[in-house]
Amino acid sequence: MKILVQVHTWNDADVIGLALEAIGQQTFAVEEVIVVDNGSTDGTADLLYPGIVTVIRHQRNLGTSGSVKTGLEYARAHGYDWLWVLDADSVPRADALELLTRLIEDSGSASQDIGVVCASHNLTRLGQMLRGRLLTPGGPRLPRFQPCRSYLNCDSVIWSGALINLAFVDRVGLPRAGALGCWEDLSLDYGDTEYTYRIHRAGYKILVHCNAVIDHPVGRGLHRRILGRDFYSTNHPALRRYLYFRNLVFFWLRIYHRRNWPMLLVWFGYRLGIILAGILLLEQNRIPKLKACFLGISDGLRGRLDRSLKSRN
Repeated sequence: MKILVQVHTWNDADVIGLALEAIGQQTFAVEEVIVVDNGSTDGTADLLYPGIVTVIRHQRNLGTSGSVKTGLEYARAHGYDWLWVLDADSVPRADALELLTRLIEDSGSASQDIGVVCASHNLTRLGQMLRGRLLTPGGPRLPRFQPCRSYLNCDSVIWSGALINLAFVDRVGLPRAGALGCWEDLSLDYGDTEYTYRIHRAGYKILVHCNAVIDHPVGRGLHRRILGRDFYSTNHPALRRYLYFRNLVFFWLRIYHRRNWPMLLVWFGYRLGIILAGILLLEQNRIPKLKACFLGISDGLRGRLDRSLKSRN
């Protein structure tokens, strides 16, 4: 099993060293790492890296989906079987990759039906453990964790921690990503949901290993306890708020194959309310972020994945 590790980065000079150190400490030996840099301006691409690291530079920020697309193309061209995707601020625990590969090997002949095996995510700043998603006509749901099982079957996972089987790429294609910037198409936010859902719809399994863990901060997460209740926020900038809601609405209206409108609207209203509450109660620059949320919803309804937040202001 020949595995390439990809780390995508944008202005992550202060954190990427931790990710690479954790990769070097994996109990499953890593042969090569590619750092796909999305046009960083903080010198990330110019750092001194270990000998096993190859740096690929994008001239502009093409988002995480654009980076994964580049990683898949590189892996296929260099004869790899699997691509392990990591964010620059993801810190996999030492046995993470070994546990993922062991799950594949223990599946025997059934391993040819596995599209993605993903690690569990300890979202350190949100106080959550993420183990993939089930996609339903009423919106996404958390799979039921069963302590007696080492893995869960899911419909979609996020990019970071995903070990992707290259054998299906000819059939499924590459991730959706624009060429002009991270705002185009599903380059950033929901690109991972769409791609892994596409893999699952093609008949491949999406598995999440419960014991292979990545410690993963999200954004500049904030937490505050108010009236006895914990409130969390990713504290993402206005652009990310815009892209999140635009791409979310687009996915559930135009890509997912079934909809239970009452349940879907209830889920969406709840999700919108939680994010708006986090912005209002915890974050600064509230007005631009609130405006970005509703502009994103508007463009998602119209199917406009071809313009940036800057062009909407």
